[in-house]
Amino acid sequence: LTEVIRRYWQPLYSFARRREMSSEDAEDATQEFLSRIVDGNLLEQADPAQGKFRSYLLAAWKRFLIDEFRRRNTIRRGGQWKHASLDFASVEQNWQYLQSREPDPDRVFMLAWANSLLDNARERISEEYRRSGREVICQALLDKLSVGLDAEAYRQLGIQTGLTPNAVKVALHRLRGRFAACLRQVIAETVEDPAEIDTELREMLAILSQK
Repeated sequence: LTEVIRRYWQPLYSFARRREMSSEDAEDATQEFLSRIVDGNLLEQADPAQGKFRSYLLAAWKRFLIDEFRRRNTIRRGGQWKHASLDFASVEQNWQYLQSREPDPDRVFMLAWANSLLDNARERISEEYRRSGREVICQALLDKLSVGLDAEAYRQLGIQTGLTPNAVKVALHRLRGRFAACLRQVIAETVEDPAEIDTELREMLAILSQK
């Protein structure tokens, strides 16, 4: 349950915001829906044979917003559920970016899902480098994974990290490899069959590349 909540609360919130709910109502709805997952049997009804789990969850979320939450006149902010601390202020900033580029609530959900996978992989690789005493290198290079760099950029990064330009190139190459491995690990935790990892990865990249 903790993994489900961690991976999907931001897409759920973003979907609700794209459906023109206020930030306060979207926050309340997300908290209430997650409490239903914790307290009930919503996940037990999911059948992997019927499709991807996130599609099932999104369908359940839509039903909840229509049949449950919007019928209520008031809701206590956060309810009694204290399962996890959710940083709604941070995800609201992400939502502001998503809503500026995507009008379709379903697409917003999928974009938020894809970005949450990337964020989780970044968190893992950052922690890995921190534990090994290479935090400075990770901080300097993590946002350069998909960026083409010229000689001057490598020189500046060398000054920032205390490495030679050639050492920076090697460090960036290794970081890309470790990030790819972390991303595959994150995706592996969301699928039943390891054979689905590559399919999920391609779908994630396709979602992020769509204009």
